[in-house]
Amino acid sequence: MSIKNFSPYKIVKEAFLELKPNEIKVISGRFGIDQEHKTLSAIGKFLNLSRERIRQIEREALKKLASKIVDQSNGYIGEIVENFEKAGGITSHNKIAEKLLEESTWKNKNEFNSLHLILVLMPQIIKIEKTNELEAGWMLASLSKDDAVNVINDWVAHLEKTKKPLTLDVLIEQNPAHSKYKLTFLSELPSVSKKLVKTDSDFIGLSSWPEVNPRNVRDKIYFVLKKNGKPMHFDDIASKIFEHGFDRKSVVKATVHNELIADDRFVLVGRGIYGLSEWGYKEGTVADIIKEILTDKKDGMPVDEIVKAVLKQRIVKKNTILINLQTKPLFKKIDKDRYALK
Repeated sequence: MSIKNFSPYKIVKEAFLELKPNEIKVISGRFGIDQEHKTLSAIGKFLNLSRERIRQIEREALKKLASKIVDQSNGYIGEIVENFEKAGGITSHNKIAEKLLEESTWKNKNEFNSLHLILVLMPQIIKIEKTNELEAGWMLASLSKDDAVNVINDWVAHLEKTKKPLTLDVLIEQNPAHSKYKLTFLSELPSVSKKLVKTDSDFIGLSSWPEVNPRNVRDKIYFVLKKNGKPMHFDDIASKIFEHGFDRKSVVKATVHNELIADDRFVLVGRGIYGLSEWGYKEGTVADIIKEILTDKKDGMPVDEIVKAVLKQRIVKKNTILINLQTKPLFKKIDKDRYALK
C-alpha cells in the first residue's frame, strides 16, 4: 500500500528553500531531519534565543511549510489520505513507514522524520498523543479517538473474562455494536493500544499476558517453545529469541540455559533439549521415568513397551533406556524381554 516514488525527504528539502536559515535550523532540529532530534531548550541555546522565541519561529515555519507542501502538493497528499483510509484510518507512529513508504526507505531516518513532518502539516490527519492507554499514532480527522478507546476497552474487558487470546471475528461477535466499524479500522486497534497485542497468528490478547507479549527471558523462552510446539535445544531457543526481536534486548545462550533450569514450566527431556511441563513432560532422570511407568505393573512390561513409553517423555537413544533397565538396582528382569520394579 506504499506510495510509489514518494520521498518525503525530497519534498521537505525542496520546501525548506522557502524558509529563513533559523527556521530551517529549528524545524530540522525539532523533527530530526539531517540531524538528531533536539528540544526547544537545546535549539534555543544553540541559536542564543529563548524557548518562547524558538516556539514562535517553529509556528511561523510550519505555516510556510503547510502552504508549500500541503496546499501546493502534486497529488501525494491525496494519496496519503487514500492509503490511510485503506489501512483503516488509524495506525501507530512506528508503522507509518510501512503504510506509506516503499520498503527500501522504511529504515531511512530522514524519510521517516520528513514523513512525520508532512503528517503534522496535514489537516486531514491528527496525531494520537501517547497516553496510559494509547501508543503514539495517527488517524484520519474524520474518525473519533473516543470510539477507538471505547472499542479497545470493550475488548480488554472481554479478554480479561475469557483469559485467552481471541480472533478479531470472535471479539466482534461478542460485541455486536462494533460491527458498524470497518474491519480495517478494528484490525489496526491493537497497534495503537497499550493494553492489546496481536500475535503472529492474528489472535488478539492482553499485553500483560507473557504468552503473547513476553518481557523477561523466561517468558520469551515460553513464547518460543509454545510457538514451536515441540521440544528444542537451548541453543535453538536462544537463536529464535534473537530472530524474533521482541524488545531488541540481546540474550546469551548461558542465560537461556540458566532460566530453563530455574523455571518449573520447562523440563529437560534430552541432552540440552527442553519441553514444556504443560505438554505432559515430567521432571526426573530416565530411571525415574521408567520407575513411574512400571509402578503398579506387578507383572512388569515388555522392553519394547517400556522403550516406547519412555520416548514419549524423553528424547534419548534406545540404548540409554536399556542400560538403565540393566544396571539400575530399581529394576529386575522377570523374563527374556520383560522388566519390573524390584
